[in-house]
Amino acid sequence: MFKKGEKVIYPKHGAGKIIGIIEQDIGGKKLKYYKISFLNSSIDVSIPIEKAEELGLRRPLTKRVLTDALKKLNKRTHINKKTLITLDIVSKEKLGSGKLEDVIDLVNLLRSLAKQKEEENKNFSYSYSDRLEIAIEFIKSEIEQVLGKSALKKYHLE
Repeated sequence: MFKKGEKVIYPKHGAGKIIGIIEQDIGGKKLKYYKISFLNSSIDVSIPIEKAEELGLRRPLTKRVLTDALKKLNKRTHINKKTLITLDIVSKEKLGSGKLEDVIDLVNLLRSLAKQKEEENKNFSYSYSDRLEIAIEFIKSEIEQVLGKSALKKYHLE
């Protein structure tokens, strides 16, 4: 269970902070929610406490675990036919998992695909471009929360 003021990571939205624990009466049943405010965003989200883990809400990684995971960022990925066929499903799953390793894999995959398309003089899909941007923002928010804003340059994410 998280406490008010605690830093958290939430899938797709990235780094945030628990700004309150609220109770709402829904259908005669009292439910408790975490109210989360996100870095670099005006969005607040309320998620049911009892479903927080299932929805992917987690604590930020430690500095050591984060820097180890970031060593995999910016690695070129081989794109094959199967990858292209399953890319839509895979990208949604990886973004929705809330796991940094999954999002790093997705960034590497989409950047590799964008590079391949560029080399073939073809356009990179808008939807994949949008997912790449969301994934990069997710990674940036965790880096900023754990290592500080100045660390973004080191990982070429500024």
